[in-house]
Amino acid sequence: SGESGETMARGFDGRGWMERLEIPGRDPIDGNSIQSITVHPKSIRLRSPYAYAQLVVTGKTATGDSIDVTRACTFDTPNCAVANDSGLVIPVGNGEGDVVVRLGPHRDTLNIAADGIDSDSSDSIGAVDFIQDVNPILSRLGCNQGTCHGAQKGKAGFKLSLRGYDPVFDLRALTDDLAARRINPAAPEQSLMLRKPLGETPHQGGVLMAEGDPYHAVLRRWIADGSHLNLNAPRVVRLQVYPQNPVIQSIGTHQQVRLVAHFADGSERDVTREAFIETGNAEVATAGEGGLLTAVRRGEAAILARYEGNYAATTLTVMGEREGYREEDFESWSRIDEL
Repeated sequence: SGESGETMARGFDGRGWMERLEIPGRDPIDGNSIQSITVHPKSIRLRSPYAYAQLVVTGKTATGDSIDVTRACTFDTPNCAVANDSGLVIPVGNGEGDVVVRLGPHRDTLNIAADGIDSDSSDSIGAVDFIQDVNPILSRLGCNQGTCHGAQKGKAGFKLSLRGYDPVFDLRALTDDLAARRINPAAPEQSLMLRKPLGETPHQGGVLMAEGDPYHAVLRRWIADGSHLNLNAPRVVRLQVYPQNPVIQSIGTHQQVRLVAHFADGSERDVTREAFIETGNAEVATAGEGGLLTAVRRGEAAILARYEGNYAATTLTVMGEREGYREEDFESWSRIDEL
């Protein structure tokens, strides 16, 4: 495309994208009821301009309960990163430092290191991989789902493998099918693969992303670099969800979760925004974008997360209103009755 990797990587405006993100789930927090806060994870390392980390901050109340206070906190970041009010952290340059999390008089810290964000060697800045980067985005946008191009006969003359299970088939469909009409490496921004989800060309699936967002930047970079496929790229071997078995104390409030994918080479990546999170009981809790769970009524809901063929599960408990509850002493005749 005649552009360096550095220029294309810096074409992603991380600060602008963060400002455009909606931040639902701002719960009223009584600061006087909080005794301490704990942030998870305690350290993060970001190795790409498109990488991010979703923080989860838990507050301990005077009654001993744990509640999610992520969206009530402020986040002071070093020069190499920025954070928004939902606890999402992205890199803006190389460097290392501490993120200070504050809620009233309480504070906690975590270490952040960012590298590969900018350097004198521009070829590797923002480089992406089809299996690790592009395919999860196609899944998240719904392109390879059974209701879209992943259907048995595809959609509108274009077929992808269901949920991206066959990357070779998908590569041929994108780069070879119909005289490679979907890819334009000489002018990546003119590729149908970009124009349709951007809404610049009529698309039955509608507008799925915005120019300058990370998904757009990753897809554009892959096209500009020649639309390659590395079958030896490490695959996901395990998906981890945090926190495990969270408890929401009040109906209508929220719980932030974090999803981390572990790869065969030992590396790991925060995939909270790309993973699919579903609730097994929508009458008790609902799951929204960015790993945000919302309590609807008292009860328990199984939470299932899926990413690149791997699954993780946990149980969300909603306690609800308990005013007036009192433990009663019942007559006991044996140890069994006591238990």
